[in-house]
Amino acid sequence: MKKLTQKEEEILRYFWIHGSMFVKELKEQYSGNLHYNTLSTIVRSLEDKGYIRHEKFGNTYRYSAAITEGEYSKQTLGTVIKKHFNSSYKNVVSMFVEDKDISLDDLKKLINDIESKKK
Repeated sequence: MKKLTQKEEEILRYFWIHGSMFVKELKEQYSGNLHYNTLSTIVRSLEDKGYIRHEKFGNTYRYSAAITEGEYSKQTLGTVIKKHFNSSYKNVVSMFVEDKDISLDDLKKLINDIESKKK
């Protein structure tokens, strides 16, 4: 899937939080200061990129997320790891250990958790 702009990701979060909405309802929920037409353009862009889908109701559309927040997070993390860590999760963990962002005790606990889930 195509990468999202910061504003597109922000709008997508509204669909994860509030579920299916018409653009009018999105406008009511949206805390920012965007015009209805701008929100509509962003929603259509999200749909073109495959993150939003719609149902037709008369001459209007109700939109909903086509991807869960978890799926999006996994996809985004995978892209970062591929781009910056040569597709190596080992390199990611090594960086956190070297930078002391994760302690050896936490790393051991993580390994134990993973091993227990495999059983």
